This record gives sequence, structure tokens and C-alpha cells, in this order.
Amino acid sequence: MKKKGKILVLDDEQIVLDGVSRILEAEDYEVQAVTKASEALDTLKRGGLDVFLTDMKMPGMDQLQAMKSVSEIDPDLSVIMFSGYATVDSAVQAMRLGAADYMEKPFTPDRLADIVNKSIADRKARYEKRHREDAFEELKKVIFSTLNLREVLNLIVKGVVEIMKVKGSTLSLVDKRHGQLRIAAHDGLSGEYVNKGHLDASKSIGETIMNGKSVLIDDVAGDSRIQYPREALREGVKSILSVPLIVRNDVIGTLRAYTDKIGSFAEEEIGFFQGFAEQAAHAIENSRSFEAAKEEYEDLREDLWELFDKYGWL
Repeated sequence: MKKKGKILVLDDEQIVLDGVSRILEAEDYEVQAVTKASEALDTLKRGGLDVFLTDMKMPGMDQLQAMKSVSEIDPDLSVIMFSGYATVDSAVQAMRLGAADYMEKPFTPDRLADIVNKSIADRKARYEKRHREDAFEELKKVIFSTLNLREVLNLIVKGVVEIMKVKGSTLSLVDKRHGQLRIAAHDGLSGEYVNKGHLDASKSIGETIMNGKSVLIDDVAGDSRIQYPREALREGVKSILSVPLIVRNDVIGTLRAYTDKIGSFAEEEIGFFQGFAEQAAHAIENSRSFEAAKEEYEDLREDLWELFDKYGWL
């Protein structure tokens, strides 16, 4: 069975190490306990750790230097400090040194477990955030490197599904003549669901999008704003996040992410999605402009050939 995480504990008291190890192993963590800072740093360098628990005294090493070393080895590592001489000043000092949290001795098993669980979750969130940022940056480079509109649209929706780990994504463009948002690209969704019908730009979600605002549907089953609720439930869609695609204050479409879980979008994810949609809109506009210029050039060339032929210049 895979453990919940790997914990390193540093303290010069064996009784503390034994107690912490026993509590965290019961919580299904893998624990390595050491009594010297040099041993701790050697273990950190080998990698694979999630949380580093250490006494404020940092046995065998200056606090500031030790924390600097830890940060250089693994900037994402969650460090939890504890001390038997707890004061407000010591807690503040721990945070200044870069600790994610602070505990005073003696601590209860529940207190220790809660702090470690929170630190593991925070580390995972930091990792996912960095991964998402890096992945979106790479995707932006790719979509701006091509001027083929169809390719750009497909890259955008596929990228959303892969990076945000959602069930599916659609990209709709505004059809001003009919007052509709028409799906131009999709990924991860069935053809039956995608072809269920267009989103009316004058109603509810469509109107909000056309006003340049994002729309979050936490639960499709209980939200009256959904235009095709039965189709969404049949598809297994539970949550929908829609963000407008805006270029020079003009809404040109909407980018959507669909999940199979209720309330799946965290505030930070929504911010990422909105930022990416802003870049995606400009990539779409660039491709549109290029294709329009290309079409205009082809028309002009045809006109010139006809003119040359008319006067016998060919």
C-alpha cells in the first residue's frame, strides 16, 4: 500500500523521535527520524520527502543556515518547527525562518496529525500550481506558434483538458447574426452532447458571458441557468466553468471546462483559467487576422490573373 507521504523528523531527544514516529506511522506516513542536522541534510538531498519536522534548536546547526540549506535543496518542502520553550516570539521567528507551521511541546497526537496533514495538502497544492503554470506557459507558446485557426482552437481545448484534468472542454465563438455561441472546438465530450444545440447568447449564462463575466455552475442538477440540464446529466457533467474570450473589450466567444464532480473548481483554478482564456482569445484573433489576410491576398491574386488574361498579358 502506498503511504500518504514521507516525513523526516529531526530532534536531539530520542523520546520525542519515538513519539512522533509512532503517531505519524499510525496515520499511514513513512517516517525517518534523525538526531543530527548533518544526517537530516543528507536525507533531504536524497529527495522524495514531503514534510520536515524539526526542533527550533536545529541540533548541530545554526537555524538560519539550516533553513537556507533546506530551501536550496527543496523549495517546496513543508517545514514544521516545534519547541519546548514556546513563546509568541519563537513562533514569529519560526515563520521568519521559512517554517510552514509551528508547534509547542508537548503536543497531542491529534494536533501533530492535523498539522502534518495540512502541510501535505499545501505541498501538493504548491506542486500542482507550479505544474499548471509551467504547462500553461508551454501551451501558450505552442498556440502562438501556429496561425492555423483550426489547429489553434483544437490545441486550446485539448490543453484545457490535459492541464486542468477536467472531463472535457469546449470553445464557442460568437455568431452575431443569429445571436448564438457556436461550438468551434471540443475535447473529451461525446458528439451527441456537443451537438445538442447552441447556447443562446441572450439568455442567462450566454448573456452573462456576452457581458464579459465568467460563470461557474457548481452543480448542474440544481442550477436553473443551465440551458440543457438533462443532456449534461446524461453526459456525466456535474460542474461547468465558462469564461469569456475577450479581445479589445469585445467578447468573441467562450471557453468552457466540464467536470464529473460537483463543485470542482477552486478559486485559484478559476483565476488560472481566466488568465489562459485571455491569452487564448488573442491567439484566436491572430489566426483569424492571418487567415483573413491570406484570403484577401488569394482574391487579389485571382483578380490580377483575370486582368492579365483579359489584356492578353499571359
